[in-house]
Amino acid sequence: MTLFKKFRTKMARIKLFFSDVKPILLSHHPNCEHFSNHVYHIKHYNLCIGCFTFYPVLIITFVLITIFLKLNITTLLWLFYLSFLFFLPLILNILGLTKYKFLKIFSKVSIGIGTAFQVVFIIYFPYFNVIMKIFFLLDINMVVGVIAYIRGNHIKKDCLECEFKGDWNACPGMKPITEKLYEHGFKSKKSNVA
Repeated sequence: MTLFKKFRTKMARIKLFFSDVKPILLSHHPNCEHFSNHVYHIKHYNLCIGCFTFYPVLIITFVLITIFLKLNITTLLWLFYLSFLFFLPLILNILGLTKYKFLKIFSKVSIGIGTAFQVVFIIYFPYFNVIMKIFFLLDINMVVGVIAYIRGNHIKKDCLECEFKGDWNACPGMKPITEKLYEHGFKSKKSNVA
């Protein structure tokens, strides 16, 4: 098999995988009523509140700061210190209070602003060399990863409290997706042989 054919085969598999998970690709949550407060419902699409609030707010805040603020050392230090105030709503995530849609959106907006403040500080602070900037940006990425981990645990908890007890092979919101993943070899059924 030529290199080009191998590449086309891999790309076809990737396309097939994304086709299989398409129903949850933008929502990142099972398609059921238990998670209706975790997503924005726009026409036929469910969009994850976390991602579709946090990332746009981060980008818009970053752009507005770089356009409208004079990024001298004093301003950058103020942005750095103020960013921690915007991270306080993380407590809402930890306490599980983001099950309320308004608090979830508020939390994601606040964390997005705080993250943008930190990113601007890291990128424009003149006393950081390139390696330090990369290191600090990776640190921010780890914090975002921790938030995603907390969210994942809440999803697991919600699924275990459901009548299907997190069994995505039986859950009506996930069964069509898992069946396609089995059919196309992305997931394999565990054997019950003792």
